[in-house]
Amino acid sequence: MTPAELETYLRGELDAFPGRAALLMAEAESGRVLHAADPDVQVVSASTIKVPILCAALELCRRGELSLSQLVPIPEDRICPDTSVFEEGNRQEAGYPLWELLYWMIVLSDNTATNAVIRLLGYDVVNGWCRAHGLERTRLEREMLDWDAIAAGRNNYTSPADQCRVYRLLYRGEVLTPELRETAMDFLRRQRHMDGLMRYIPDNIAVAHKGGCLDYLDHDAGLFLLPRRPYFLGIFTWEGPSVEGDPRQRQLIGRLSKAVYQTYR
Repeated sequence: MTPAELETYLRGELDAFPGRAALLMAEAESGRVLHAADPDVQVVSASTIKVPILCAALELCRRGELSLSQLVPIPEDRICPDTSVFEEGNRQEAGYPLWELLYWMIVLSDNTATNAVIRLLGYDVVNGWCRAHGLERTRLEREMLDWDAIAAGRNNYTSPADQCRVYRLLYRGEVLTPELRETAMDFLRRQRHMDGLMRYIPDNIAVAHKGGCLDYLDHDAGLFLLPRRPYFLGIFTWEGPSVEGDPRQRQLIGRLSKAVYQTYR
């Protein structure tokens, strides 16, 4: 498929989708946009907000205000029901090293770990990092699974363009230290949720990414670290048909991602 044919295919798939969708594909190094559909739209972020949270936490480590080895307590009443990490029999009363919480936050998208990090940092730190680094449509307003906050009108937001900016800051070495950037990229490369961007790609390639989903909303975004032409790809769907257990939105993400990869690999 040529790039022009790919553009026609992407537009057709997005137009046919029974909901709303946005896409951004750009070269990792130059930032040159190759394909885009509504890249600046602000969307409810779901778990893609965890990448800016990760960067904000590592920035405090860079400043010496936090340490990756410091223990962070998680009280019993702060353990979310969806955790597969902090289960009974695998809990540490003294707390958990910050690096481990960040790891589970990214690799398994664990909400218990994420909420502990949010409480440690505070909303102002995360939102301040976003503002300082040009993320104009990204904002943290609530903890994970806080349905009361959502009912009160508080939510978390991002955009395809903002996600691209975060990943390119990491890729180009424009934030943190080399060691802390490698920590972030290592976590993102070790992502265990592979049923979005990588859904239909059988090749053994390095991809640093983070997805997120809620009912009727599914996103995945990150870097395809190809040797000759690394690129960012973010695909965001919302107001769609997929409730829990319904994969149609992830199937769309997988189809579009495979077409992009086969064109540019």
